[in-house]
Amino acid sequence: MSYLINRNPSGRIICLHSLLRYLYNKFKTEPFTLTDLKYDSQSKFNIHQTCPLLVKLSSISFKVCPYLENPLSDAKCYLTQSVQEDTQKSKSVSDAFNALEGMEFIRRVDKGGVITKEGIDFISDEFESENTLKRLQSGMLSYGPFVGLIHEISNKTRDIYRSEIELGYPITNEKVEVGGRKITLSTGSQQDTITRTRSVLFIWATTSGFLLPESIKEPSNPSVWHAEMLPYTESKKWTINKFNIRVPKMLFSKKLFVKNPLSYNAMTKSTKALRERNQEEERTITLKYEPIITNRRFALVYGLAKKSEKNQTLNFSGYLKELSKYPELFVVNQKDFERAMEIELGICSVCGIPFTRDKFDLTPLTLLDIKELSSGAPLSLIKILDQIIMKI
Repeated sequence: MSYLINRNPSGRIICLHSLLRYLYNKFKTEPFTLTDLKYDSQSKFNIHQTCPLLVKLSSISFKVCPYLENPLSDAKCYLTQSVQEDTQKSKSVSDAFNALEGMEFIRRVDKGGVITKEGIDFISDEFESENTLKRLQSGMLSYGPFVGLIHEISNKTRDIYRSEIELGYPITNEKVEVGGRKITLSTGSQQDTITRTRSVLFIWATTSGFLLPESIKEPSNPSVWHAEMLPYTESKKWTINKFNIRVPKMLFSKKLFVKNPLSYNAMTKSTKALRERNQEEERTITLKYEPIITNRRFALVYGLAKKSEKNQTLNFSGYLKELSKYPELFVVNQKDFERAMEIELGICSVCGIPFTRDKFDLTPLTLLDIKELSSGAPLSLIKILDQIIMKI
């Protein structure tokens, strides 16, 4: 069940490599929980034992994480925080888990995860090894949002600026009437979230050789590109905004198989932040319509994915006409349905199934793991969509 990552620490792949090595040392292939990812001073195993980035300060007798503002903080690790002090309320550790899952290095089970064969292969060599790059590229191209980013980048014919790419949940600006007033549904990603997701995935793309930051020297040995990029990718701040595109021209000539698209339950953003910004009414109304927003986004991605399996196009106009017959499942406002769904098409790239368009016909460019995509989706919903897809 893949989710959209958006925390900067998850951009440092060498930190994720260290985290996975620690988990393997402690659990091998046995299950672990989210809490187990955090630094624990009382445990025989912790991430400091596998992290090559720790620094020794003259005034301290032990090595510390270089990314913590306070090196003596009980958080101990900027990526995961610790069980003694978790200033991010588990957001960082959840994002690190989601990043490793997205790259197929761990698999979600119950309330935790287990390390996969791909994960064991990834940590079987030192990070700087020549074997690491191809494992990284394979893992990253398993993750739907990264595939969407790389496709957007590949369409550019010149150097790209970071700000040109916006990868997040679509903003439809739909309004519903409540007590004589019109309330705008909060359906899309906020700009700060888009910025964080973009920042992380740009660093992934730089680490794996798909982008070269302006003013960074061309690697002398492309097979260890990830290692030669370390002075940039492991820096505290990523300030370069212009990148040279290195995406292979043939990458999308054959359909990539995306193992970890965003799943059904990850089709909408968390609405908890609205309460934090004193938007309780907007939050309440959005929560009411969230099942519909989730269903219609899933319908778009699922429809493309099913058509892709048969090497067919999806007739967008015909699909919308059929979906509109189930307003309780897919429609917020019938008069605004077509306009909203045009905007919602943006979710397809985020999920890892970009497409080309010829008027009403959408041609999917990748294949998705349907089981992973459908994780959490009601069987009744899938049955209805399968019937519609067979018609058009």
